[in-house]
Amino acid sequence: MNEEDLVVLALAVVARDLSLAKKMVHFASDSVIEEGEMQEKLKLPPTELRQLLYRMQDSNLVIQLGTKEDEAGNRLTYWRINKDLAKSFLIRRFEETVELLRRRKEEESSGEYYICAADPTHVRLSFDEVISRMDESGLVCPICGAMLEPVDKERIIEEIDGMVKTLEKALEILEGEVS
Repeated sequence: MNEEDLVVLALAVVARDLSLAKKMVHFASDSVIEEGEMQEKLKLPPTELRQLLYRMQDSNLVIQLGTKEDEAGNRLTYWRINKDLAKSFLIRRFEETVELLRRRKEEESSGEYYICAADPTHVRLSFDEVISRMDESGLVCPICGAMLEPVDKERIIEEIDGMVKTLEKALEILEGEVS
């Protein structure tokens, strides 16, 4: 994986949009971005672009270089993509995600959960929550009234294990590359 790919991936993690991250890296000459120019090229509202840049700055992936006025009196703000931290950012983020997944696996293994049979996105309740909410109508979804059914723990644990394995492989690749 080359440096540009790492930068794109790191920016995409923060932006939650791979194509937007690719465009940012593509349009940044010498890793420097002028905010107004970037706004035009990415077709983003100024507030949305500024929020995105601040999120990237919070992760040390971009640095605000400063502002100056052009001949017309417009304020120009310059940002630099911090390519040096992309790899360490990804390693740290992947390690955090692996830890979160391991905690989630532990939670899934030790508890029993119920979801709405009609639409699993409605609700996810622990056994204790189900018992405390149970009334004469039984185990029902508080949103639509459909029956609640137990979550398939084994399937979820398999999915978590698969994600952990994938992230660990990505970490091996990242950590094995020469800095």
